[in-house]
Amino acid sequence: MSLHLRMFPRVRSTLSNHKTDNTFHLDQGAMNTAVADTLPPRIPSVPHWPVTPPPPNPAAASYLIVAIGALESTARVVNQWISQAGETAPTQLLTLDSMESSTDRAALVRALDCAYTGVRILVTGGQYDVIVALTAARDHGAIACELTGFAVHTRDAPVYCAHCRNTFRAQAEPGELIMCAHCARTLEIHEHFTSALGSFLASDAHAREIV
Repeated sequence: MSLHLRMFPRVRSTLSNHKTDNTFHLDQGAMNTAVADTLPPRIPSVPHWPVTPPPPNPAAASYLIVAIGALESTARVVNQWISQAGETAPTQLLTLDSMESSTDRAALVRALDCAYTGVRILVTGGQYDVIVALTAARDHGAIACELTGFAVHTRDAPVYCAHCRNTFRAQAEPGELIMCAHCARTLEIHEHFTSALGSFLASDAHAREIV
């Protein structure tokens, strides 16, 4: 992995040429402009879900379809995948209620433990459940080409608190303020998703305030 360093121009203070009471006056407008010019742009990093369910990879040796939740939209996606995948390779369907359930997480782990080379894993449900399930699959060695996810809604998300380092389900979107379910801080959800943690990053919304 190569490291690219971006050099930013030095910020220069503009001082008035007139000396008054042995002090120099900082041109605040010029300073604000200079600082603004040197800040790198904010680049959002959030999941982009497909509009329609992607079809199963026809080259798969087998399929593991994971349906999470009881929404009708989830059932429709599953039925579509089963009709497409069942024509080409053996297909296993795993239905779960929620990835917040330790029982359901254990059931997913058992299914992943039984998977063989060539399997394609397709996951559908709400955004929180899909992300958590895909993260579990990656932790078990699945690679990107073996995984397909389709979120039927984005009303919830896994959020990682940068302070207590816990992850929890939040009914919110990037840019919104929420209370951490563990440390009770007021957090701002950032437009940054980390696949390593399988969550959106959030930090204290008031950390930059000067008291």
